[in-house]
Amino acid sequence: MSVFTRIKNNPEKIIYGLWRAGLLDWMSDERYIKLTYRVAFGRKLNLDNPQAFTEKINWYKLNWRDPLAKKCADKYEVREYVRDTVGEIYLNDMFGIWNSVEEIDFSSLPQKFVLKPTNGSGDVLICNDKEHFEWESGKKVLQQYSKRHFSGKTKEWAYYDLPYRIIGERLIESSDENQIKDYKFFCFDGEPRFLFVASERGTEHLKFDFFDMDWNWLPVTNGHKHNHNLQKPELFDEMVAVARKLSSAFPHVRVDLYEEEGRVFFGELTFYHFGGFTKFEPDSWDFEFGKYFDISRISSNKKS
Repeated sequence: MSVFTRIKNNPEKIIYGLWRAGLLDWMSDERYIKLTYRVAFGRKLNLDNPQAFTEKINWYKLNWRDPLAKKCADKYEVREYVRDTVGEIYLNDMFGIWNSVEEIDFSSLPQKFVLKPTNGSGDVLICNDKEHFEWESGKKVLQQYSKRHFSGKTKEWAYYDLPYRIIGERLIESSDENQIKDYKFFCFDGEPRFLFVASERGTEHLKFDFFDMDWNWLPVTNGHKHNHNLQKPELFDEMVAVARKLSSAFPHVRVDLYEEEGRVFFGELTFYHFGGFTKFEPDSWDFEFGKYFDISRISSNKKS
């Protein structure tokens, strides 16, 4: 199998390997993004007149600079923004923050808990039962999260230079046997336009399902299969209102929320959905979603 065939069949894996090895460090952010996009999508990235949602996300990474985005990308600092914008009621209980794994006293942790890096994305360590939890293995996972930060892999500006800390939160109990469902609202200029639901998390059968704001299922995939048994959450209207408020300060942000225990919980704010490097299928949805993202009012203040 040729090198080009390997790249075509495993684009993210190949790029990740080259990045981890430091073989792409010489590239500027723009050149790296163009290469990665071409490998992932099989087409050139149009930065002069982006139309697809993924094109606009990559343009966003290179051109939009707002200090508030850095604050909100930090899993600890964002809590202040949420508290001031929608209220303390939407925050999960936090029981600690540490600068390193070594600072964590396992004996002081609750019976069930969640630990995650404050500068990460999707990196979560979950303990369902402290009595049967292998803490030494858990520490190794957290130490792996601290190495060579993912922002260098995806060139996500908002995460650059964020300090590595570990935040501890209460484990939100799920209403079914899987982890809690994640409702991810794509918001543009303060208005939620569509969402996807991540279900069956914590299993090898993770599902992604897209919906419009009337809870009509959309025939699009984004890396995972579908769960056709999803029901509209009881607190959907409240989630929409929360997403609207939290996104009002940004041209675009994805607001991640949970509905459990009869209430809505804040998850995180995501400015660059999957780094702008994951396909929507069919590809026409990439361009359909791109229509919502008006970048014409964003001043380009790209830094070399």
